[in-house]
This record gives sequence, C-alpha cells and structure tokens, in this order.
Amino acid sequence: MSESQGSQGSKRKDLKASILATGIPLEMAVYGILASGLNADWIEPGYDFTTLDETASAIQRSVDFVASVPISRDPLEANSFHLYFLVECKYSAPEKWAWVFMPDAFPKPDPIFDSWRPSLWQDRAPREPVGTQAIQGTFSERAAGHHKDDRGLPRCVRGAVLGEEDGKRLPILSSGMYQLRDCLHHLAIERFRLFTKQWHRPAGLIFVPVVVTNASLQILKPDVYTDLLAAAADKPVELADVATTTERLLVRCPSAQEKVDWNWRRFHAAHSASDLTRIEKGLPHYKRERTIEAHFRNFFASTPAYIVIVRLELLSKLLTEVLTWAKGLDLR
Repeated sequence: MSESQGSQGSKRKDLKASILATGIPLEMAVYGILASGLNADWIEPGYDFTTLDETASAIQRSVDFVASVPISRDPLEANSFHLYFLVECKYSAPEKWAWVFMPDAFPKPDPIFDSWRPSLWQDRAPREPVGTQAIQGTFSERAAGHHKDDRGLPRCVRGAVLGEEDGKRLPILSSGMYQLRDCLHHLAIERFRLFTKQWHRPAGLIFVPVVVTNASLQILKPDVYTDLLAAAADKPVELADVATTTERLLVRCPSAQEKVDWNWRRFHAAHSASDLTRIEKGLPHYKRERTIEAHFRNFFASTPAYIVIVRLELLSKLLTEVLTWAKGLDLR
C-alpha cells in the first residue's frame, strides 16, 4: 500500500470517528425506530423545556426526543391512556469505554403504576398498590441477583463511564438523567391541561424516560472491591472478571427536592383557575385525605424513581413491551 493510500485510509477512519462522535448517527437511528415503531401523533426532536440551573436561575435545556402516543384514538374512551416517551441518546466510543453500574440491593417499592413509567393522574379508581415482600438474604446474594423486576430489568443505584480522555470527563449518564427528570416534570405541568377540559377524558398520563446508548452496559459483581485489591499487581484485570453484561437496566434517578417549590408554583400558575376536584376520584382512598398540592409536591420530589437504560439494539423490543403493558392496563 502506498503512502498516499495509507493517508486516505487514515482520513476516512478519522472522518468516521468524527461523525459518530457527534452523536447524530445514533440519534438518526433512534428517530427512525420511534417513527416506525410507534403509532405516535407527534415526535419532537430537540424538545426544549425550562428548568433551573445550579444557581437556581431559569435555563433552557432539551432532550433529544419526546414522542406522544395515545393508546386510544377516541378522546372520549373511558379507559384510555396517553404515553409520552422521553428519549435521550448518549453515544460512547465502543472500543474505548463502557458504562459500569452498582447493583441496587434495596430497590424502591413500585408505586401504583410503575417505578420507571410514572403516571400523573387517572380519572377513575386506580388499582391499589401491591404490598412489597421483605427483602431477604445477604447483600452479596441480593446484589448478585441484580433484583430484576418482572420485565427482566436489573435495578442499579448509580452508574459511571469507565475511562477518561485528555483529562476531561466523558459525557456521563447523570447528565442525561437530570435532563429526562426535569423534562418529565415540565411535561407533567404542560400536558396536565388536557385534564382541565371536561370534554377531554384520557384516564392517565404516563411518562416513559429512556436513555438509549451504544455503550457496553456492565453491572459490577458483588465483592468487586475486595477482589480488585487482592488481584496481583502483574495480572491484568478483564471487565468480565468484575462485571456482568446486560442489554438494558434500570438506574435510580436523583431526586429533585431543590426544584419542588419552583415546579409547584409553575403548576399553580398554569392550573389554579381550573376545577381540580375531579382529580380526587382517581386517587386511592388512603391518599384522599391529603391535598392536591401535597400529591403534586410529592410527584415532583420523587418521580421518576428509576430511568431505563437500553442499548439501541433492544429499543424496538422495549417500545413494544411498553405499548403492550399500557394497552393491558384496566382501571375500571
């Protein structure tokens, strides 16, 4: 191979890496799946919303996609649901980096609907939550099981990107989680207006926050700290020695306690003129003694409990599962 051919090959390789690093090819692939795999009434790329920054000042941010999916096309259907998929894409150079996660030994109990598909409100009696069984066994036993839920999704506490480049932190999971959480709260306030119109009767607004990535997803094994310290200095450690691979998982979402007052003020300004007493019909009996403000403050403080992380290859399957789950809900 001549020197000029080698130079051209190097340039093509650099161009490929540069284009992939923009994240746009991954976003295009996700957009195509959302457009073809959902019977959506709209999909908004680069969905803008207002939130607070670290100094408590209002700031504009966005998530890559929000897709609006009505389960029933009849607005007067008594048992219809409206899904909103919030999707953030995170590209990671697969030959360099992996995402590693800490297993959740004490997962949060599921609310009425689902810990990672939170609902906002239903206008008819919801199912009562099922009692959670006590978690038994040692920490290692619990962590080794990764506490998979009934959809086979292991639950994790937190995650990080394995590796750095030129002393700079790589794009990490937490930024996407904050974006999705704050956008979910914005959508909850904005979309709630559907319930302030007597002629519009969807039974529930359900939000589905998802991070889509091409990264390798690894869950650390129990006792990994001790094993790493005990490893011989001259023996290389492989990722397979300390972690197990998964294609999708749940990771705990950071709470938004510092934004509760701000979110409630926004909600009150938008909806205080409407009659909100109808909401009480959709609350479990044990919650009706609390005020609407108390419920929404709790929603803003604790929702979502988890966010699903999924590799691009499993996104279509995930969407199908969510739609099947939503269509099977029955609140009569």
